[in-house]
Amino acid sequence: MANARHFSPCLLVKFRDRKGIHRHKINAGHGDEVYAFRENGQTYIYIQNTQLEYVWLEMFAGKDKIGDVFFRGGQVAEVLGRDKWEDDTPPKIVKKLVEYIY
Repeated sequence: MANARHFSPCLLVKFRDRKGIHRHKINAGHGDEVYAFRENGQTYIYIQNTQLEYVWLEMFAGKDKIGDVFFRGGQVAEVLGRDKWEDDTPPKIVKKLVEYIY
């Protein structure tokens, strides 16, 4: 059971870059769009579901989870600063959401 009070099965994201193979267990479910980014040794897993109106960012340093942030419904528009949040690109959204992890 996730903090968002809905069931999210654990998924394993696995990808390779110049630094090697990376594996992270994430909280994503059916119908979610999942995006993975690496920058400065950190992995960002951005999850969005426009039908259920939520966004979720999980952040990792190596194998360790640094933190995560979840927003749903009206919170999404409030945090991202507009009603049409789904029109933003995932990298732009990640930059906005990461501020809530630190």
